[in-house]
Amino acid sequence: MLSSVALAKVILCAAALGLASVQDWRTREVGDTIWLVMGCCGAALSALELLINFSYFRLAALALSAALCFALGLGLYYLGFFGGADAKCLWCLGATLPSNPLEKLGLSPLGPQNPIFSISIFNNSVLTAAFLALGIALLNATKRAKGPLFTNEERSFWKRLVAVVMGYKVSVSKVLERRDFYFPLEEFAIKGGEVERRFKLSTKVTDSDPYAVLEKLVKEGLMRGDEEIWVSPAIPLIVNITLGFFVSLLYGDLVLAIIESLLAPTL
Repeated sequence: MLSSVALAKVILCAAALGLASVQDWRTREVGDTIWLVMGCCGAALSALELLINFSYFRLAALALSAALCFALGLGLYYLGFFGGADAKCLWCLGATLPSNPLEKLGLSPLGPQNPIFSISIFNNSVLTAAFLALGIALLNATKRAKGPLFTNEERSFWKRLVAVVMGYKVSVSKVLERRDFYFPLEEFAIKGGEVERRFKLSTKVTDSDPYAVLEKLVKEGLMRGDEEIWVSPAIPLIVNITLGFFVSLLYGDLVLAIIESLLAPTL
């Protein structure tokens, strides 16, 4: 019976994450129905698992998994690193996967295992997303070889350094056309009839609408549509979480594997 529940969890998560990834990739939005079904069914399967084979250890693992994922999802959402769908996805995983379901199917993953499986998924998804920052930095390095990256933006060295890793320059017209795919990394203010540009190195949603500000500047002739500004791509993080799920399922925790490899020479 436990193996049937474990298999149901794998199928549920693979189907929900796969569907959500397609939506996130195409529109950068994911319908709440997916998370409602995944969360309710996943929590019910976890409860059934406890009823079949109860132990205080398994109960504590489930409670810890749900609590950690809830805190991480909520915290990263308010810090601007997660969107609403990313946080909801993590909450569903916390309630559904406190442990690796493959173990109950008699299969052993290849690499080191995190005692809280949902956190292993989070670790792997963050690590795969970090490779994007490396790709962005390499893209900017290539552009720098062809000419200067900065013009009249804020001159803070550290802010420029962060901008090079977080984003790249895109024309104002393209940003306005594809608002769901870019977050402006600059703020604009009019001083002395000219536009003053300052870095805002956060994708956190605020009360002010940066796209409305850009539209106003273009309409008033203070900024051209072909003028480029710094933006951060709206990363479809659900895709990274889905990849992290399958890596965790079949291999294990990549972060733990890296730590083990770094510590191995000293042990």
